Amino acid sequence: MTDNMHPQIPMPALPPRPDDTGAATPQPASPQPTPTYPDTANVTPQPEYPGLSAATPQAQQPYPGYPTYPEQPAQPYGQPPSSAYTSPAASGTSTPPPYGGVDVPPSTPAGGTPPPNGYGPQPIPVTVVQQAPAYKLKTNRGLLKYILLGLITFGIYDIVVMYDVTESTNMVATPHDGRKSTNYLLMFFLFGWLSLGIAWLVWYSNLSDRIGNELQRRGMPREVSMADFWLWGILGSLIIVGPFIYLHKLLKATNLMCEDYNARG
Repeated sequence: MTDNMHPQIPMPALPPRPDDTGAATPQPASPQPTPTYPDTANVTPQPEYPGLSAATPQAQQPYPGYPTYPEQPAQPYGQPPSSAYTSPAASGTSTPPPYGGVDVPPSTPAGGTPPPNGYGPQPIPVTVVQQAPAYKLKTNRGLLKYILLGLITFGIYDIVVMYDVTESTNMVATPHDGRKSTNYLLMFFLFGWLSLGIAWLVWYSNLSDRIGNELQRRGMPREVSMADFWLWGILGSLIIVGPFIYLHKLLKATNLMCEDYNARG
């Protein structure tokens, strides 16, 4: 058989031949880059976000487009220092008060005490305006007219005068003392005669006391009283002029009461 019948098979490369000592000859290797690592012992930890230190906590970022305002302390009833509201006259300095030159007192919490230096809720003075009544009472009563016109009219003028005294007293004094004198016409035509004159004593005594109390309430001299009726009207009849003195005091006191009522109500 010839060599052409057997194809040639390529042989693999043989390993390097060992030297005499039996060790293989090392082949030169391509140089590899040596990686460099930083010194991690002296490296400061970096913050997660740039611009912030590691020791400082991250501040909350405001929303874009909205202005930022300083946070106010939660003091619902906090009072400013008393020196902030001290007037220049009290402090001796020329420092103007806060709030643009207006001395504004601080508010006082409910149930608390007012702040010092006289500030706080102050009582508001209320001025009561008294309006004069539209209806004017008579103020021209006199003893001489009472006697003379009473004689001319056979006592009718005296009845009209005493009726007017009773109604004027009820109009002026009843809203304050809660009392009301009986109508003079009822006394003259009914109760006086039925009681044999006892009702007259009670009626004149109460009427004199009411007029005197009303004058005293209005800050005026007490011109007539219950004692005047019993002393001048009853006991004074022994000297004849006593009842006339009582009538003069009664009519004068009624005129003073009506004059004050016409002026102040």
